[in-house]
Amino acid sequence: MAERSYALLEDRGFIAVEGEDAHFFLQGLISNDIEKAGAGRAIHAAFLTPQGKYLHDFFVVKMGEAFYLDCEAARLDDLKRRLSMYRLRAKVTLDEVSDAFTAAALFGEDAGAAFDLGTEAGTALPFAGGVIYVDPRLAAAGMRTMLPAAGARQTLADVGFEDAGREAYDDFRLRLGLPD
Repeated sequence: MAERSYALLEDRGFIAVEGEDAHFFLQGLISNDIEKAGAGRAIHAAFLTPQGKYLHDFFVVKMGEAFYLDCEAARLDDLKRRLSMYRLRAKVTLDEVSDAFTAAALFGEDAGAAFDLGTEAGTALPFAGGVIYVDPRLAAAGMRTMLPAAGARQTLADVGFEDAGREAYDDFRLRLGLPD
């Protein structure tokens, strides 16, 4: 494995949550405190049933006034449908933006040196029209990105990362005991 590796996570999708009530809307629905998500911090959260049973988990990043949920693409429609059920009169929009963005995992012994993020889980910075953040579940898992889909590979190559593929990332995260 290269010292600075990445894997595009093509099985991930994105929902943009925007509007003047977006903050309050998410605060009442997700398992983590939305106050912790901001321009400099990403969080990992879950959407649960009223009885506390797990339905979805996702990363939450904020760019501008919108919150972006990085979730499993195959289940994105279900998450969006479930969130929409609680929208009621909230001034909030839920838009799938998976075509505009792509997710990538950045890992390797020297991966963190490419950015001045530090080692605290969840630390985030704007990067190339998207955002880069230390994995909020476990800092040792490296970094994740949400980048504009067009040119994501070139953007990562320009900062010295080599495409290691999804299999290499899966091996890496499994050694850390992290679920997908």
